[in-house]
Amino acid sequence: MGRELNVLLFGHPDRVDGLGQALDSFTLSTRTIRGDSPPARNPRHWACGVILAENDRDVADGLAALQGFAPGRRPVIVVHPDTLSGNDAVDSWIREPTLPVQIAARIRALTRLHAMEEVAKRRTAVTALYGDRGRSLDPVDPMPCVLYVGDASPRFMALQHTLRGADAEVIGAFSSYSAFDYLHERPFDAVVLNAAGKRDVAFTISSAMRRNARLYHTPVLLMDTEDDPQSAEEAYARGVSDIISPSTGDAEMRDRILALAAERRRRRRAKAALEACREPRTLDIETGLFHAAFVTSHLQDLIHAAARDELSLSVLALKVVSPLSGDTGDTGATEKAKRQFAAMLRHLLRTEDAAARIGPDTFLAILPFTDTAGIDCVAKRVAAIADCTAFESEDPLQPFRLSVLSASVDLRPDEAAEGLIERAVAKLRRNDPLAALG
Repeated sequence: MGRELNVLLFGHPDRVDGLGQALDSFTLSTRTIRGDSPPARNPRHWACGVILAENDRDVADGLAALQGFAPGRRPVIVVHPDTLSGNDAVDSWIREPTLPVQIAARIRALTRLHAMEEVAKRRTAVTALYGDRGRSLDPVDPMPCVLYVGDASPRFMALQHTLRGADAEVIGAFSSYSAFDYLHERPFDAVVLNAAGKRDVAFTISSAMRRNARLYHTPVLLMDTEDDPQSAEEAYARGVSDIISPSTGDAEMRDRILALAAERRRRRRAKAALEACREPRTLDIETGLFHAAFVTSHLQDLIHAAARDELSLSVLALKVVSPLSGDTGDTGATEKAKRQFAAMLRHLLRTEDAAARIGPDTFLAILPFTDTAGIDCVAKRVAAIADCTAFESEDPLQPFRLSVLSASVDLRPDEAAEGLIERAVAKLRRNDPLAALG
């Protein structure tokens, strides 16, 4: 569900120009701004800001320039030669020297997190309209927890000491086997891999985490014994979030680990808030999706947010076609298959997306912060999985498959939720060859 993101850059022209050219290869469109840049025509068009700073004054000037050019709340990343903390307007800081691949990864991660938090806020407000029960439990552990993987070296002892002094728990796994055991037993806010003499093992663990949906967003920091750009490039390509070099001091190591852990905890809170909206008042019990009235209310609220330059969104309409549709003797099997498809659809969407069944064979999905290419990717994946899934008919020896038609539409100015949904369904109908024959 990746999309091309538009990124604002602020800093010394020589540094900014080089970074902008490098970020183009990561499907990131950049624009350099200065303190006197005129306001943007469409502030919402810009998803993230990056400030290349040499000192604290550069940070302040960069924040002012971002707000002057594109007012509103968006993720801000600061690339700074020293540890940066205590600035609520900055979402993430990256210690120099760094590489464009690390900055690109941070941009995508923080943009996704910003979308989750914004949608969670809006969905929680709509859920309250259906009767707020007043329960608000924070499922995130009060103390950050970090997993260390590697030998019980002096570096591990220093890590354990400095993080405990910051009220963070450190668990040591001294083999890859015990590391995976820990990772599957409990959630961690960050994982630190000691690559000293075991670089391949560290890369194997990092790559495996990026292939696991549950562990994908857990930040990975690499304690490296090598300090050259080529080795760093390979590490970031394997899913590493940050690299701790031999020259990194204990205090800086602590701050960099806790900064990434704090981001992970923000993501966990946003996901928990979104999951808390799934309850009998908002759900269609038969499908496990949100009911149509809730999705319409949620969509209308997101439309209001979009008008305030906070959010962009699109919707995807899906029609499920069964080969048994004309067989009145097997409607029970068809209905059961559609309910199973609904469960599949829910798990194929992101947590911040929302889906509902809006007709006997029609489903709707709201996909905030997703462009046309991303929506097409979702539609193709849903159709492919439905096509390769065997659904049970009344005759166990004669399973059948569902085919899925899709149509996506973007929000138009001054459009209401009902109109957007109707337009998506109308486009879906036009894409249906059977409807065209009728």
